[in-house]
Amino acid sequence: MGAADDREKRRAAMLDKLATVLEQAGFPHGMAKVYAALTLADGEGLSTSDLIEELGISKASVSNAMQFLVGTNLVERYRVRGSREAHYRILKGRWGDILARKFAATSYVRSVAEEAMSATDSPAACARLEEMRDVYAFFEQEFENVMQRFKERTGR
Repeated sequence: MGAADDREKRRAAMLDKLATVLEQAGFPHGMAKVYAALTLADGEGLSTSDLIEELGISKASVSNAMQFLVGTNLVERYRVRGSREAHYRILKGRWGDILARKFAATSYVRSVAEEAMSATDSPAACARLEEMRDVYAFFEQEFENVMQRFKERTGR
């Protein structure tokens, strides 16, 4: 087995590992694979046929993934001179935005817990909801502080 084969095996294993991490972060499976492939691209980005070949997925799967990824401003479509095919690349500076959206969900859960507390007369349910609210309120405040420090550090 040559060095090139070994490199391709390591790349494939890393692509799977990165896609799994992205899935755990909330990406749907197909989109996680496409985003991982774009992240590990040797050059600026990948074409539709590059993604089809590397991932063994259909053109429709690439199109669906790109509709989501482009729509959420994680990826952009660009043209390569002399090619009629769409190419895609990752937009820089988006991970903070992704985490900020995740953190925003914390605020929503806290507010729903508060709303549920006011809608129940059960002391047991209220105690459970109060714990939920307190945990989410704590992390909501901590996340705000973390994001503020991140913005100060990175200028984003």
